[in-house]
Amino acid sequence: MKDCQSNILEQYRYIVDETSIVSKSDLLGTITYVNNKFLETTGYSAGELLGQPHSILRNPDTPSSVFKELWDIIQAKKIWRGILENIKKDGSKYTVEASIYPILNCDGNVMEYISIRHDITELKELNLKNEMLREYDISQQNAAREKLEAGIVNELDAKSCKVIYHPSDILCGDFYSLFKREDGSIFIYLLDGQGHGVSPALTVFAASATIKELVKGKGGLKKICKKLFPTIRTFLGELEQLSYIMIMINPKGDKLSYASGGMYPFKLKNKKDIIRIKANNLPFMDFSDIPEVSKIDIPGWKSVMLYSDGLVEHAKKDEDHFLPRRLINDPSLIDYTANSLNKYEFSDDVTLIHLENNFNS
Repeated sequence: MKDCQSNILEQYRYIVDETSIVSKSDLLGTITYVNNKFLETTGYSAGELLGQPHSILRNPDTPSSVFKELWDIIQAKKIWRGILENIKKDGSKYTVEASIYPILNCDGNVMEYISIRHDITELKELNLKNEMLREYDISQQNAAREKLEAGIVNELDAKSCKVIYHPSDILCGDFYSLFKREDGSIFIYLLDGQGHGVSPALTVFAASATIKELVKGKGGLKKICKKLFPTIRTFLGELEQLSYIMIMINPKGDKLSYASGGMYPFKLKNKKDIIRIKANNLPFMDFSDIPEVSKIDIPGWKSVMLYSDGLVEHAKKDEDHFLPRRLINDPSLIDYTANSLNKYEFSDDVTLIHLENNFNS
């Protein structure tokens, strides 16, 4: 039986020795045993280590408070666990995940310490590379976002107009602009290229450039659509579709024309209630007809709000500050929502435009 138990213990020891960096030390921290993996990792020979303090491996950059805490714990007969950066014989650094166990004698007193370590240098370097890549990705997205936003036009007063624009990727499928035309009318559009990647992004960029030129001319929304959408048709790939909202408010601010396809209803707030204005067209595709333009009277309106599907189609959509009705009722929530977006992950771009009636001011 004893031989069998001894054999089992020997197998345990072999497994630990093969997979871990193991050493023993006396009560003062003097090294009394090292296994082969310890020698392979550090580059020292057993003769160079035995009888030396463990501090021979210490990285001088490690605060002394770390080792004080370590000694306080193991001298209290408890196990210390942590991550240490040590120095090899050749001066290079390596990182270990370490556990130091106090070994007690029959009287319950500490007689020696055993340290079991695992080399995590490669894992640490990999994590560092991943973090650097993540930071690089963020910087690239920020740079791309700046370029995107440089192409966005907003000619309206910041006091009367609030905008949330949060691309989910470097290539964004949402694009918008707000124009105050020479005749005093206001033209707003929001485009959402369906899908991800290059194709929808290029479509909305090309469409936006065309709109920017057309809006300089005279005429209402119907005239713009007649010229715009045949051009957009040439941008679209097979089965590609473009969702859109285009709104024009006349110079007096009492009539609104709109063409909307494939988007959530935009909202109009008046003195009494909030009106949901549904899309009057389907999403635009390469075989679609020129969209229909509808007109409504809006006397005494307070505000209008349009948004892309990214605002309402995500995991946190039920939180109050993402609910469109709450946002148009309490525009102060728009700033809160904009400032909180980086806390969440979005699979789609988020765009919101909120315009207050400033025609009579």
